[in-house]
Amino acid sequence: MKKQRTLAAFALVSLLSGEITMTTTASEVVVSADTSEQRALAEWAVERYETAGLVLPSLNIEFVGPDQIACGGVPARTYFEETPTVKMCWNNEFMLLHELAHVWVEQNVPPTDRDSFTAMRDDVRGWAGTEVPWSERASEHAANIIAWGLQEKPYLISRTYPNDKDSLLEAFEFLTGSEPLHDGGRDMRAVDPASLVDRPRPPLESGR
Repeated sequence: MKKQRTLAAFALVSLLSGEITMTTTASEVVVSADTSEQRALAEWAVERYETAGLVLPSLNIEFVGPDQIACGGVPARTYFEETPTVKMCWNNEFMLLHELAHVWVEQNVPPTDRDSFTAMRDDVRGWAGTEVPWSERASEHAANIIAWGLQEKPYLISRTYPNDKDSLLEAFEFLTGSEPLHDGGRDMRAVDPASLVDRPRPPLESGR
């Protein structure tokens, strides 16, 4: 059964020293940002989840600057601490949707569904784990597919196979129980969202 889609409804609770707190329908999202563009990006991304009816838990979004050391040597990373924290070194729409997807999946996709999803994907060796190469983790496929479904334009995601329109629609609906925020696209073009899949990755410890 498809989940009922809700209208985006969140409020900015405070603005102090570059930090805002967004109150969504079910949680608080604390954003630490240096620029209005970063704050707007965070608001946009949270609103995309709200519009799709995908309820995020309370979490932190931290824009920590361009030095990727602050993100564990990669452009962005999610840390599952007491309150999940998404750290952003690149200001990128797809990347933020992707990292938020890790948080949403952790709360909403049970192990049995993860196993079924893994079986649906090509060239994956497991759901996650430091012993599984980044590009072969079904958890990364899941985050890419949810990010794809929440984009305003349905750009085809590369190196997340199968990535034809029908397969992406099926995978998004399997994970979320709802339809993407677009129709899947008729004139989709392949893009490399910051080379997310093939970029070398350091060993993961406290990160996702």
